[in-house]
Parts: sequence; structure tokens; C-alpha cells
Amino acid sequence: MGRKTILIGFWLLGYALGFFAWLVRAPVYTFFMSLGLSQEAAGALITGFAGSTVMLVAVILWSYLSSTN
Repeated sequence: MGRKTILIGFWLLGYALGFFAWLVRAPVYTFFMSLGLSQEAAGALITGFAGSTVMLVAVILWSYLSSTN
């Protein structure tokens, strides 16, 4: 795989995850706020989870693709 293909793949993965997070944000905010967190803290948790998921998938794919070559 070329460098451009990998970068576009990471971009699309991040975009899709961010789009999905935006769609489900209201119920997630409600859940975290029922635990006593503010809306800002709930947003930070959602953002942190989305970012860490993208990075985890990226590293796993990179590791897998590197080991097969």
C-alpha cells in the first residue's frame, strides 16, 4: 500500500467515527450526565474515546501490514 492510500484510509476512518459519534452524542451525553458529569466532561470523554479508537485501529493495521511485507 502506498503512503497516500494509507493516509486517505486513516482520514476516512476518522471521519466515519466522528460522524457516528456526532449522531449518537445526545444519548451518550444524557448517560454521562446522569452519572453526575457536566456536558463538557461528557464531550471530552466522547472525544477521547473516539480519538483513542482511531489510533488503536491505525496502529493495529500498521502493525499487521508491516508484518506481512
